[in-house]
Amino acid sequence: MLTIKPNQSIGPISLGMHRTDVTRHLNTFQLDCRHTLNRDIFAEGKIVVDYNSNDEVIAICINRDPYLPTLEPDLFGFNPLQQAAHKTIMRMSLKGQYDNQDPQLGMSYIYPALGVYFWRDASPESLQKERQGQRFGGAEDYVWYEQALQDYQQFHCVGVFAPGYL
Repeated sequence: MLTIKPNQSIGPISLGMHRTDVTRHLNTFQLDCRHTLNRDIFAEGKIVVDYNSNDEVIAICINRDPYLPTLEPDLFGFNPLQQAAHKTIMRMSLKGQYDNQDPQLGMSYIYPALGVYFWRDASPESLQKERQGQRFGGAEDYVWYEQALQDYQQFHCVGVFAPGYL
């Protein structure tokens, strides 16, 4: 498990840490890595680290997939990616308030005072709109929509970020 410390870190990766130190720490897990100009993607997308122009960490996120037991997040004693999203939001309400002015609210929940965010790629409204735009019919439509609703039940990633990142 990788412990999430709001406004600070996820596991061994801290906000403000230099890129070479991130790589050194994550190499102990023997993870594959893809590098881009301002981002490193570890373990087939499990961990994503964003950097500023000085190669300092400004955001870290853990994705739900792929499931890797040693790289699962722990936030305030629970894994926010393995339980229903509404339960995560209820538990987080004890720690802080999300940005209720977020234009992507429903898909994203940003806790500015904690420097923590949660994200999923759909909302019930966006799924319904997409379903109406599809040309499926019958069983194929039902299977797609039911799977999308199931995926919506959990967040797809959790992250910490530095002030000014979001």
